[in-house]
Amino acid sequence: MKTVIKIILTIVVLVVLTFNLAAAALACDTWVALRNATARGITLFAKNSDRPLFDSQPLILHPRALWPEGAQVDLGRVRIPQVRETFATLGSSPYWCWGYEEGINEFGVAIGNEGVGTKPLREMIAAAAEGKSPALGPTGMDLLRLGLERGRTAKEALDVITSLIERYGQFGSGTPGAGLEGAYDNSFIIADAREAWILETAGRQWVAKRVAQGTASISNKLSLAKDWDMASKDLVGRAAASGWWPKEKVGEFDFTAAYINDSPSALEGASRARTRQACSAGLLAGMSGRVTVKDMMRIARDRSSTPSIDLDQTASSCIAEIPAAGESIPVFWWCAATPSRSCYIPFFVHGRRLPEILSTAGSAGRGITAPEKASRDGFAENSFWWLFRDLCDRINADEATRLPIARAEFDALEKDFAAGVPDVMNRASELRRAGRVDEAAAVLDAYSESCVGRVLEKARKLRGEFSAPAAVPAEFLPYVGTYAHASGPLAGREFKVLFRNGKLAVDIPGQMVVDLNEPDAKGIRSIALSRDVAFSFESGPDGPCVALNLHQATTFPRQPAADPATDPNAPADLAPLLGTYGLPVAKIEFAVRFLEGGLALDIKGQGIVRLEAPDEQGLRAFGDDPTAKVSFVQDASGTVTALKLHRTVRFPRKAD
Repeated sequence: MKTVIKIILTIVVLVVLTFNLAAAALACDTWVALRNATARGITLFAKNSDRPLFDSQPLILHPRALWPEGAQVDLGRVRIPQVRETFATLGSSPYWCWGYEEGINEFGVAIGNEGVGTKPLREMIAAAAEGKSPALGPTGMDLLRLGLERGRTAKEALDVITSLIERYGQFGSGTPGAGLEGAYDNSFIIADAREAWILETAGRQWVAKRVAQGTASISNKLSLAKDWDMASKDLVGRAAASGWWPKEKVGEFDFTAAYINDSPSALEGASRARTRQACSAGLLAGMSGRVTVKDMMRIARDRSSTPSIDLDQTASSCIAEIPAAGESIPVFWWCAATPSRSCYIPFFVHGRRLPEILSTAGSAGRGITAPEKASRDGFAENSFWWLFRDLCDRINADEATRLPIARAEFDALEKDFAAGVPDVMNRASELRRAGRVDEAAAVLDAYSESCVGRVLEKARKLRGEFSAPAAVPAEFLPYVGTYAHASGPLAGREFKVLFRNGKLAVDIPGQMVVDLNEPDAKGIRSIALSRDVAFSFESGPDGPCVALNLHQATTFPRQPAADPATDPNAPADLAPLLGTYGLPVAKIEFAVRFLEGGLALDIKGQGIVRLEAPDEQGLRAFGDDPTAKVSFVQDASGTVTALKLHRTVRFPRKAD
């Protein structure tokens, strides 16, 4: 039984590692500067889209289209009725997804979305774990594109999205290869030349705030609280009926406080998002009244915060120039992969075509499928996105030397592109005013194509220059290598330790590459994306590194259902700890029981392990495995809200 429990707990740690990193990958940021805040008196909109490293994001142009009566839209996991006419849209779309991470339409409406954690989502995931799965709905990316295809203004697009949410919801995974651990609700910035709307959703409920001037930014958290202008009809009633808000205080209703997922791990994610939002808001405030396209790019490339707006898992970024109707046409600056290592190129929704290489995914190909069924995409030479993902990795291998070289090349190109845009826009606008729309589109397409060609030439040259492995400093050499179990349930789980960005990093199988911080006094190196995941190295008797240790403190919220673990014989100091804890999304559940004078952990369907008395840090070790420990989380009132499982998993070093 001891061996079985140890294996089970090890597998639990790795399953939840996927869950934690899926949540950590929710790191998108969207921001906007309206006319009175920009140097040219136009709206400037921007978004950084962060996704798993293999989640390629081709750029797609869809022309205006007419649809037959009764037509439907296949969104991969749900079908909905199509409208009679859809507007032209331009946006970047994950290789498996119908929708966009960011985009613009022919009327100058631009939208970006963020994944957020909410109580309705938590409830639906719990129901699904019990075999009572709610109906699947569109992803946030689908809603974004639907808003662009059906809305002539930001307000119209807002109405489209909120109507769809109220009718179909938004439940289901939004991450390729992931089940419900990849699910999230959404917030949006929807902007046009006149105004912007911040829309925050929680299941089928929503609130929206109009922004008529100045700047605004959002990240992966609910934030509108009491500051909103529109809301779904049953917003307050649903919260009160669910016990999320006191019925006697409905006149003081706070959307964020009522609907935010308040589990410890979700609140930590919201804290990380708050850091990034504060950074983008602060940078915008410092530029107010004179914001330029270059300034928006500077924000997209900012790494001054931890975590930062510019991250290695950023899959794409856009800056949209939105002039007033009739003055000119929109420009959609877009770059593939990480902005600080990439190059923005001007594209136009009023064009007719994009170079094929831009809309091509990698080895998995492009298609529309449910994300949990999507296979991993991989490198392909004929994919613009993958060429830049590969270039980013090569730059990261020796950032100090290679990044300045790449930036010098790409900064010069962006400057040239910006200098050429006004003439192209003038020519295209004149042709459009003369009714020569096809000729105008040809002018726009030709300019974008020439820019793409120049960027590809530089990117391929840089990939060649950066093809040699970067020299690893002597202090890091002992750790660089591959760590894995040769047999058993963990066979095939390889963790590769790399040197990049001037520090050590770990390539976590099937997830992402994470940079390691400097070690603490115990030699444990945390990662920037999560306080609950860390690594350390184990030296052999002769000094060389022989193993990589994965440390994870996994939070399991207390489950609201009736507690079968309650025991009237438990002493007063232990009784508050008894109960059921779990992660329905990962189908993991523990019960803390009073057994033979102490605490025991009942692993559902597997067995029971005794817990030792707490140490100075409040950690209770397993009686048969001191490498596994448990602690309890309390809120401000002293109520126990969660259990934390602290586990270390050892991965031996593979022979070189």
